[in-house]
Amino acid sequence: MKKWLLLLCFVCVGAHAEFWQTVGGTDTSELTIDTDSIKETNGIREAWSLWNFNQPRVTNDSHFPTLKSYKDLQQYNCNDKTMKMTREIIYSDLDGKGEKQDHSDALKNMQFNKPATGSVGDAMVQLVCSYDIKKSK
Repeated sequence: MKKWLLLLCFVCVGAHAEFWQTVGGTDTSELTIDTDSIKETNGIREAWSLWNFNQPRVTNDSHFPTLKSYKDLQQYNCNDKTMKMTREIIYSDLDGKGEKQDHSDALKNMQFNKPATGSVGDAMVQLVCSYDIKKSK
């Protein structure tokens, strides 16, 4: 019985695995994408990205005055190299930790846009669209 419980724990942990690959950064921030979250449905890919900031960033929310990181769920149309944000969660600490607040309601009418060549968005599109998604067995 103990072996099954231990095996079940490993399976559950594996189902929620994250692998954050660095896209780029500066001396003030770093952007990573969770390549384990890259999925494709009907030709549209999606993936979680994470921004970390060395210094807290001020928000417009008096209940959540600063953030040190945020996670975004982006969708990518790889055929036309466009993207749009569908979820955004801000965090009080680095690496998506600490107190959190979901700001996704403000993104309901987002449209797919083509990022400027050489921009961070362009690097995100290139990484996600060129990523070889592992087929489930």
